[in-house]
Amino acid sequence: MNWKEYLPWALRVFLYLLSFYFSLPFFVTVARTLLENFTSTSVSFNLDTLYLNWNTSFPAITVCELYNSEKIWDISDDHFGSEHELYIDDFISEIAFFRGICISCENCDKLKCPDNFTMLLDVFRSKCNELIMECSYLNMFFDCCEQFLPIPTEYGLCFSFNSHQARKESQVYYKNNRITGAGHLTFHAAADVQVHVHPPIDVPFHFAEGMIRETVLVGSYKELILNVIEVFNHESVDELNYEERRCRYGHEHVEQRLGIYEFYSYSGCIVECTVALHLLYCNCTSHFMAMPSKGSLPVCDYRGLICLTNINEKILTERKSCDCMSSCEEPEYNIIFNTADDKQEAERDVSDIHVALVELPTQRYVRRVAKTHLDLLISVGGLVGLFFNTSALRLVETVFLILEYRRPIYNWAKRIYLGTLKYLQLLIGLK
Repeated sequence: MNWKEYLPWALRVFLYLLSFYFSLPFFVTVARTLLENFTSTSVSFNLDTLYLNWNTSFPAITVCELYNSEKIWDISDDHFGSEHELYIDDFISEIAFFRGICISCENCDKLKCPDNFTMLLDVFRSKCNELIMECSYLNMFFDCCEQFLPIPTEYGLCFSFNSHQARKESQVYYKNNRITGAGHLTFHAAADVQVHVHPPIDVPFHFAEGMIRETVLVGSYKELILNVIEVFNHESVDELNYEERRCRYGHEHVEQRLGIYEFYSYSGCIVECTVALHLLYCNCTSHFMAMPSKGSLPVCDYRGLICLTNINEKILTERKSCDCMSSCEEPEYNIIFNTADDKQEAERDVSDIHVALVELPTQRYVRRVAKTHLDLLISVGGLVGLFFNTSALRLVETVFLILEYRRPIYNWAKRIYLGTLKYLQLLIGLK
């Protein structure tokens, strides 16, 4: 066997190994960069202007009653008698319109305070038919309380129109398109109210940024004209998990869910996180949030409310760190026109509220998958071909060549093995 015959092959193998040795670290670095880029920028947003067949969601309108001292005094006189203690009015005000603190609860150790919070809410908070009336949508009248459904919030029991959480349905009930035209809602309120305009998947909550919130006093007129910018999710986005797309769909609840709301939303997650903090520090939560939950959450008595009052600032700080991801289904509503607040003395017994879209949108954002697994495969395949001059076709070709020339390869390997064995035997014999 002449060693010169194998010199070109040996030199070629040596060069292959040398190039592989120096190329492998750089290849690994570039491949890792490709993978990180794939996982970090897997979603892109594009502008869509093909608006003729769109269905645009009308916003959810949530109405929450505001504190009215005169109403509290009148009902207290009827319920507790005109000679009742004045501290009861303060206590009832903080219970019926609880805002996270209860200063008057500290007096309950010495004074007798009402302990049936459910009864107080039932008596001192207005029912739907007492609060909202004469409702119409697209100039068609409807029964207000059939569409303004009760929903638990941090403001107490409110009434919401076109809300997923209140209707417990995942589909938007009121949609606007080229057939219906831009939606508009009109209703009257018989008390001082706060009107929240938000996406149908959301709920009102304290210190909400970006959520439209207007205070409407009895006898005033309020008109809100809005435009909407929607985000449409392409069907390919469903293939990604929530960490890759950085948002959650309504059915993708967090693991430690309390069950207060039917569908996931950022606002609902913040509220449930706050309730979890209440349970952690005080072993109970407010009467606004405990009653509607599916589980039996403990309701705070006046001692529990004192605990919530003492940790209120701590709760406000920690709720900013709640692990809540934005919802994938959050259209953005912006005010185009808003009537000025009427500071004159009101002569009417009801307020007139009008909420409308200025027009149907002509553009929206589409959330798409920017890079699929096929794109990653193509990138890695191109990288392998660049560094090692290898492709999937060449690998398949190599397999077929090995099968075709298996006998010569076997004989060649056998000759090398036997030659090496004889050489080792000679070396052992010489020793």
